[in-house]
Amino acid sequence: MMDRTGTGLGEPRFELLFELSRSFAETTTDLESLLRSVVARCRAIFGAESNVAIMLLDDESGDLYFPYADTDGHVHLQALRDVRIPVGEGISGAVLASGRPELVVDAHTDPRFDPAIERLLGVAVGSIIVAPLRMRDGVVGLMTVAQSRLGPRFDAQDLAFLESLASYVALAIDNARMYERMRAAEESLRVEVGALRADLERRDLFPEIIGTSTAIRDLIRLMESAAASQIAVLIEGETGTGKELVARGIHRASARGQGPFLAVNCGAFTPELLEAELFGHERGAFTGAERAHVGLFEALTGGSILLDEVGEMPPAMQVKLLRVLQQGEVIPVGATVGRRIDVRVISASNVSLEAELARGSFRADLFYRLAAFPIRVPPLRERRGDIPALVDHLLHRAVAEHDKQILGITPEARALLLECAWPGNVRQLRNEVQRAVALARPGDLIDVGDLSEAVRDVVPVAAHAEEPAAPGTRVAIDAASLRDARLAFEASYIGDVLEREGGNVSRAAAVLGISRVMLHKKLKQLGLR
Repeated sequence: MMDRTGTGLGEPRFELLFELSRSFAETTTDLESLLRSVVARCRAIFGAESNVAIMLLDDESGDLYFPYADTDGHVHLQALRDVRIPVGEGISGAVLASGRPELVVDAHTDPRFDPAIERLLGVAVGSIIVAPLRMRDGVVGLMTVAQSRLGPRFDAQDLAFLESLASYVALAIDNARMYERMRAAEESLRVEVGALRADLERRDLFPEIIGTSTAIRDLIRLMESAAASQIAVLIEGETGTGKELVARGIHRASARGQGPFLAVNCGAFTPELLEAELFGHERGAFTGAERAHVGLFEALTGGSILLDEVGEMPPAMQVKLLRVLQQGEVIPVGATVGRRIDVRVISASNVSLEAELARGSFRADLFYRLAAFPIRVPPLRERRGDIPALVDHLLHRAVAEHDKQILGITPEARALLLECAWPGNVRQLRNEVQRAVALARPGDLIDVGDLSEAVRDVVPVAAHAEEPAAPGTRVAIDAASLRDARLAFEASYIGDVLEREGGNVSRAAAVLGISRVMLHKKLKQLGLR
């Protein structure tokens, strides 16, 4: 039976409202358990014949659904959860549309009542009270109580109580949703900070790789993957691109990072010396071998070795290297028994090993052993956007090495550095900055005059020849003048490229590997425009 007193609301109802106000103020995480408790307590107050439910609005479908309910036991709650009520249909839909609470004393006399509800509940419905859940952004749901025809009918006091209860429930749901939004924002921020921290950690792993271009970001991702495994890495790239730096970075970031690392230029040794250097030799193995020598493959145990310019390795040595990679052991020169090795082999080449393979100068079986994970280091012309950062980095290093106070670089000198094609890549840029720091006076800025002639290129060909050379022709010059020879060659070569590209400066600049602005400047200097 429902509790009724002269105060209009019985003591159990006041207790429930008080408990809810306190619970909703203290609870932000376990809203579902709290709301389930609310509907159960509410049913206890309204009587065993009542069915209490909270209905929420589905933002996507626009229908009402039942996330929380407490019935007399005849209803399978899962079936109730599957019910959808369109806004505007039935008594509940009408309350949602109007936003006003409603009391229906006898459901069967109301034309909006849907008898399907009785079939779902398994009981004949008598009275119904419905109160909207009103939040700051509007009505987002309902709280409804349906009384069995066997129970007492609801009255205005019951509706007032439900309306008060619904205001607390709405506040709790609103706070919970706000909390979820804040938690989602916090999680999003945490993920973003984590990504930034990971990016910084990657930069810490490879501090020598300077740049933020797409090409450099792709390179760093490949280096990370290579460092995380023991896969055979082949680093390819033009001379001066920093292949050894990439190899060192992979080694340092790998599980072998605390072990030794050494780069060996395979083209700097004769086949015999290279074999003895890598594999070692026994005493008396050849003339001058007065004592046994441990090879680098053994000496670098637990570390990594870079076989630089591996494409220049002689064919006979390629066979022996393949055996080392296949069996994991070396046989020193003059020895008959192999020795196990524990070293990671990284190789590098400034020529395409696939092209060497096609020409028959490199073994196919060795190529596939070495190139399981190929990494291409981009030339500087493919990442020109990184040049400013590289210039600043190299300047900082050069100033420290020379122990010389240099205030910076003038805009004119910096512009020339940025426009240069740098066919020698980062190595050429580093040498240029080193040279400029050595020439500049302490306390000064590096200026155009401190740059090499190859970068400055300010002398027009007209100053040394009466008229520019026609495209495709050879120019007779004084053999003693290297500068004149270079300028004449540039005029002839650039003229040929421009003619081949139909006079299109942009395409010609792309072929020459320089900027469009730089080409226009050269055309003016060389008298070709």
